[in-house]
Amino acid sequence: MPSRDALRTAAVLRLCHSPCHDSLTGQRPAEAGHYVRRMRKTVIALVLLSALSPSSVRAQPRCGHPDPEISISVCSALIQSGRARGRDLGTAHLERGIAYVTLLDYDRALQDFDEAVRIDSRSVRALANRGAVHGAKQDFDKAIDDFTQVLKLEPRSSTAFADRAGMYRLIGQYDTAIRDYDEAIRLNPAFEEALLNRALTLAGTSRCADAIADFTRVIELNPEQAIAYLDRAVCHEAAGRDGLAVQDFSRHVELDPRSVEGFERRAALHFRGRDYASALEDFARALTINPSSATALYGRGVVKRTMGNTQSGTEDMDVAVAMRPTVSRELAARGLKAPD
Repeated sequence: MPSRDALRTAAVLRLCHSPCHDSLTGQRPAEAGHYVRRMRKTVIALVLLSALSPSSVRAQPRCGHPDPEISISVCSALIQSGRARGRDLGTAHLERGIAYVTLLDYDRALQDFDEAVRIDSRSVRALANRGAVHGAKQDFDKAIDDFTQVLKLEPRSSTAFADRAGMYRLIGQYDTAIRDYDEAIRLNPAFEEALLNRALTLAGTSRCADAIADFTRVIELNPEQAIAYLDRAVCHEAAGRDGLAVQDFSRHVELDPRSVEGFERRAALHFRGRDYASALEDFARALTINPSSATALYGRGVVKRTMGNTQSGTEDMDVAVAMRPTVSRELAARGLKAPD
């Protein structure tokens, strides 16, 4: 079995903790342009582990300090002193690189990770951190190369498979990404992050039936994973299972009561089911959270007009169209259209 460090390499990428759809526009990520936009918005969070060897910890206990400025200062002094050699020198570069990442200084971090890898080409943590920084800089091919090197050294690292899968996702190689997620999950069947990201990838390539199975497994592992309910609901909606979708949207907004998208999407289903009072309430709640949501404002206008409040509804719709001219077409495609 690989070590705990090997299973949790220095860079853990949380690649798609965001919905795999675009609010109420009705566009699915399988549409290439939309999917690319969603991927560009992906947040890459770096979870960086301490990498000092026991001897270095005793000699320089503050190289790797939680305060990145302190860590940079102490590690720099150690590097410049010439006292650190071999792997200890590589570790000092690694720790300083981690501190630079904390400060979002990816260029300097990359220089230190390059040096750490030059000193010890078999350092899993240096390779994984460098891969993460390449990903953050959108140099995805180099990130893939680094995670591939990690896997040569630690072929049973479920985290490295998941990290590399995320990079393949970002360059649109979805089938390859899914294969890496498959391997990550085979090695660690309870790997919630890999299950969630595989589900998002499957949903984004119009394989909602398979995605639902993964979202359900994520929910079994973590019943409070709000995003899994949201995206499972979208898959149910796409399959015409509006009742199940409403249930999942409802659970989602319970867990995330500030989810504008959750309220907007549930409102649309209430409208389609002719529960206009509930639709109006959900659009109103979405606007309370985000008063500038053209989707919620236009939707509220549609509901008002449907309920006979023509003047107020028209005013809402006009303002929403001024905010986003495409909103009427987008929502009409989803069945949100006011009576003439």
